[in-house]
Amino acid sequence: MNNNNKNHSNILNNLALDQAQRLAKKKLKEGSYEDARNVYSDILAKFPKNKKAMEGIKALTNRPQGKIKNIQEPQQEQLSFLVQLYGQGQFKKVIDIAQGLLNHFPNSIVVLNIFGAAYAGLGDFAGAAKSYKKAISIEPNYIDAHYNLAFALREQGRLEDAVVAFKKVISLSPQHVEAYNNVAATLQKQGKLEEAIKAFKKAISIKPDYAEAYYNMASTFEEKGELEQAVISYRKSISLKPGYADAYFNMASALEKQGKLKDSLNAYSKTLELNPDYSDAWSNGARVLENWNDLEHLEVWLQNAANACKILPPRIQFFQAKLLTRNKQFEKASKVIETIEFSRFPDDLKKEFLKLEAQCFEALEEFDKAYISFSKMNALVKESSEYLRCDPDNYIQDAKDQLSKLNSRPIPNFLNYQTEIPDSDPVFLVGFPRSGTTLLDTILRSHSSIEVVEEQPTTKVAQTFIYENFSSDIVNQLVPLEIVAGARKAYREELSKHLKDVNPGSVIIDKLPLNLLKTPLIKNLYPRAKFILALRHPMDTILSCWMQNFKLNPAMAVMADLEKTVDLYCLGMETFKKSWIDYNLNVHLIKYEDLLENLTEETTGLLKFLNLAWEPQMKNYQKTAIKRGKINTPSYSQVVQPIYKTAKYRWLKYEKYLNKYLEQARPWIKEFGYMDN
Repeated sequence: MNNNNKNHSNILNNLALDQAQRLAKKKLKEGSYEDARNVYSDILAKFPKNKKAMEGIKALTNRPQGKIKNIQEPQQEQLSFLVQLYGQGQFKKVIDIAQGLLNHFPNSIVVLNIFGAAYAGLGDFAGAAKSYKKAISIEPNYIDAHYNLAFALREQGRLEDAVVAFKKVISLSPQHVEAYNNVAATLQKQGKLEEAIKAFKKAISIKPDYAEAYYNMASTFEEKGELEQAVISYRKSISLKPGYADAYFNMASALEKQGKLKDSLNAYSKTLELNPDYSDAWSNGARVLENWNDLEHLEVWLQNAANACKILPPRIQFFQAKLLTRNKQFEKASKVIETIEFSRFPDDLKKEFLKLEAQCFEALEEFDKAYISFSKMNALVKESSEYLRCDPDNYIQDAKDQLSKLNSRPIPNFLNYQTEIPDSDPVFLVGFPRSGTTLLDTILRSHSSIEVVEEQPTTKVAQTFIYENFSSDIVNQLVPLEIVAGARKAYREELSKHLKDVNPGSVIIDKLPLNLLKTPLIKNLYPRAKFILALRHPMDTILSCWMQNFKLNPAMAVMADLEKTVDLYCLGMETFKKSWIDYNLNVHLIKYEDLLENLTEETTGLLKFLNLAWEPQMKNYQKTAIKRGKINTPSYSQVVQPIYKTAKYRWLKYEKYLNKYLEQARPWIKEFGYMDN
């Protein structure tokens, strides 16, 4: 008897009784004793007097475990009755009867094992472990007790002890495939992902048709970020177990992370064919369609979800409200929002819900309510452990330290270099986040000779190479040419990962707004690099950053606090201005507001800077955005719309909350030719 499947569904939900009996017998012959025991227990749960199941349990109970001395066991009928009660979930009754039996048979390892399993069934894993240990003290080679002890330890969070216990099972039974699978799962929980994958592979080598091991290994690959390997393993688990709804669901999630939205949606749809009430598949499919900007199919999807789910999940209600918001039906969206039970949301969706609520309030011109909802959203961000790990104060301090070095050192003379291909240097699209860089990116990539790499860690890879091979101070000293060459190679290799089918002679644009702060690094890499500086009214930019629920990293964590966002904005602009002057950067400045007013004229000027000509399809950039699929920035829903001007001077609607930051931002408002009222 073991307790690792205490939350699984009964096998008879999927198999007829005779099929379940044959399966148990097959597992018994294969030596998969735990699987056989689980099937027999399921049968007894529904058919308490089933003789074949009781005989099967008896065979398992009497299975030799090692050399046992001076052990007396109760009669088989008493043991079978205990197992029957356990299978029915009557754990308290099992404990009462087992305690009575132990008074007469204190060294009964079978009763002690059942006793522990019943405690585990009640969630008392410390009590379970105590009983298993007692059984092991009587018979050190009792495999079932070691195996169940491992689960009890894992449930208590004692992961290292659980690994030791599972490995003990393996030492006693080297072909114990379930022990390999579960030691691997425990190693995964510890973050020892490579070790976990090795253990899963060992389980599969023993049992090549082990669908669950392939599934668990896939989730480990996914956690490692090896999404392609994850998808391959999920597909293998499905090939072995075609009705594996969870495998389809997790594969869909991995495909979604890869940006393969069509394949992802197909996998979510297959999940729902197998289990129409799988609410997470309905909500994740809705997320795919919404991120894909396919609102027409999203409406159909949500209606199907409402028809299929017995109780409408809050996530589906959330996407119903989001669809109404995107269709400008703000009053209807607001009514749906009022019906949603906020406490039922997981933490990640609570923030998105508050953002959506705030957007509805703003559209209905209830700006005070909108400000309160945005504030609540950011308060939740700051309460998260992820925010604390990001350490936004340290990020700001690093920016301050770099600026201090820039202001105190002599201006360096960068050595030039001969590029392998003329005019092949990338162009860097920078600006503070929420300055219109995604709109500009979408317009530019509609040109036949432009490729845009969107917010990838290209400069981070180069920076890491320099730090590891030279120094972390690249402001006060020139980087040796051989180090620069290595860093440039690392940059190019990372860049090439995100480019497909590039036409010869294309202009490559590396878009990452806060590369604004990495101009000293970029100047070392590419002394002749061109920069596009995207600008927007500083107060609109700062406010819009604070109103986003960004995926957190050290930079984006800053945006959860208005004061810190103002500080970082000023530091970023001062750093770029200083670099522009000192390094004589080649910069084209473009304002978001000007782009809204005259897209063709502003874009033509930018294209001239890139030595390209205007192309007519650029005016219909929304088609490019829709073809792209998933856009990895908060602006994904905006760039598929016609040019809109509602975000222009938006900050004035919240002026009373922002006035205290105006003095600090005013120099940049004037610098860029904006008005502060």
